[in-house]
Amino acid sequence: MTSTATASFVLDSWEPQAEDETAGTRFARVAIVKTFSGDVEGASTVEMLTAVNDTSRAYVAFERFAGAVGGRKGTFVLHHSAGDHSLDLRILPGSGTGELAGISGTAAITQDAEGNHTLTLTYEG
Repeated sequence: MTSTATASFVLDSWEPQAEDETAGTRFARVAIVKTFSGDVEGASTVEMLTAVNDTSRAYVAFERFAGAVGGRKGTFVLHHSAGDHSLDLRILPGSGTGELAGISGTAAITQDAEGNHTLTLTYEG
């Protein structure tokens, strides 16, 4: 059975770890910490790699979430892959632990005009 969980989140920290530029493309590694509230309750740490130039930008990231989804406690990893016109967020198969063991699914992130972030998680397991 597919379920949906929605939560707001805040970026507690955004810490560039390394930056470099080669042939007009800027590369960065960023460590991020987030806190979630709502149907998804808890915190995550993110390791992100970005590439940006004058015509495009992209990132990949792994986000380690610990907390509860729909009241079920555990952890899982969310895999991010994004470019100028796409954002793909998927729960890494086999990464769920505790009451979230076996979780699978996708996620979407939206941001409103005031800069508030919302995560919508569509999942099974």
